[in-house]
Amino acid sequence: MKALLILTLALTALLSACATPTATPEPTPAPREGVPGPTLFGTDWRDPEPFLAGLIAPQAEALGALPTATVYHLAFDLSDDLTVVHGIEEVLYTNTEAQPLDQIALHLYPNLLGGEIAITSTRLNGAEVTPSYGEGEGSMMVPLGSGLAPGDSVVLRLEFSVRVPQELELNYGVLASTNGVLAYAHGYPMVAVYDSDGWNVDIPAPYGDITYADSSFYLVRVRAPADVVLCGSGTDVARTEVDGRQEVTLAVGPARDFYLAASREYRVAERQTGGIVLRVCSRTGTQDKAERTLDIAALSLDMFGELYAPYPYTKLDIVTIPTSAGGIEYPAAFALNELLYTPGEDFEGRSEEVLLEAVTVHEVAHEWFYNVVGNDQLHDPWLDEAVAQYALLRYFGDQHGDEGASGMRGSFYGRWDRVDREPIPLGMPVAAYDDTAYSAIVYGRGPLFIETLERHMGQSTFDAFLKAYTETFSWEEATPEDFQRVAEAECDCDLDGLFSEWVYVSP
Repeated sequence: MKALLILTLALTALLSACATPTATPEPTPAPREGVPGPTLFGTDWRDPEPFLAGLIAPQAEALGALPTATVYHLAFDLSDDLTVVHGIEEVLYTNTEAQPLDQIALHLYPNLLGGEIAITSTRLNGAEVTPSYGEGEGSMMVPLGSGLAPGDSVVLRLEFSVRVPQELELNYGVLASTNGVLAYAHGYPMVAVYDSDGWNVDIPAPYGDITYADSSFYLVRVRAPADVVLCGSGTDVARTEVDGRQEVTLAVGPARDFYLAASREYRVAERQTGGIVLRVCSRTGTQDKAERTLDIAALSLDMFGELYAPYPYTKLDIVTIPTSAGGIEYPAAFALNELLYTPGEDFEGRSEEVLLEAVTVHEVAHEWFYNVVGNDQLHDPWLDEAVAQYALLRYFGDQHGDEGASGMRGSFYGRWDRVDREPIPLGMPVAAYDDTAYSAIVYGRGPLFIETLERHMGQSTFDAFLKAYTETFSWEEATPEDFQRVAEAECDCDLDGLFSEWVYVSP
């Protein structure tokens, strides 16, 4: 998922260590006993209206094609110093499995990212229930009493508060309030994926991606000081300001997460291309870099839209944050390391100009490979990262010719060289690699495998394969076996040898 380039950076948190929390949002009526009715926003759970403005016309069909997707209603209240968030969450969850479920599992990621999330109230269809907690309180299990039958739905209501770390903690500082910027990733109880292995609540490694999520719909109200600029996932549905505080309602879906960044220091550069609004939120004085980022994002959105599928949303936000990653992807948004906007920065012999283009393109590619087509990022990280790296290679060849493609390919080999080009399989979980090998294999050897597959299949057949793969698994989750199956169907060939050589772990 998240990091294209893992940078060794010394970033110091400058915010005060003392938070001044604001008042908890006012309570709202709970749903009637046993009835999943409208609550936090006073709308019907399946009302498509809030999401239509955020989707291009062809993607509006997804609203009807996902009738049982989870729906989140979220309310965030940000403290004045952007270090504490009080929240209310209501979730409509439908059992899409073939058997009854006796509990629902939710991730509590702040507890795994150097912060803390405290659940102060848990209600199921209006009735108070007592959850249990997993290892390190990184997850919670909500009992469903007599069980939830296939096709049935419940409404879960949670009240919580999040203490945001004020240093770049685990997983590149995806959740942090540092240097005047709040990066608010995974800052709410997030329903886990239920699959053939049951509820997926594994503790992630301290590097790499941490989410594996179903496509869902998010309606989010954010309250914050009026002088704070809010950026991230979603399209504005409503906006008001009262007594020095703003209230913004955002909608995004289908999507695999909701992301928010906030800062008083942000200035917004905006451009429209092909019906899509592109925005860069970065610090004052970085306008030239913001405009360059808009150029790159527009080119890559157009290219990948032709190769794979049209970009699904009508907006894409790009934010600069303090982080130890090069870039971090989210639905309808991504983050860039703010040092990429610092002239003269040198990253292992490469300028910030070169890396800015590479990181931006890689993160744009994740809008297709991670978000539109989902995968288990903890156990099959190559399935989105290596394909996004390959898309980056295609972009550099298209924009910079053979020399550009050769240079990017050389950077992949350079990564692989960090483990002496050892043929470590791609198909291992993040935690099975150490930090060095994860970067070398998933980001280095991985795209070289995808390019080898392209050469074996032929360019036109391979392009048809990735287009078919994207269409087949739009808003679903794919596995390595799915990837191979669709490729073999497109080329009418046996790819067992290639996948055994590069991907699969020998028994």
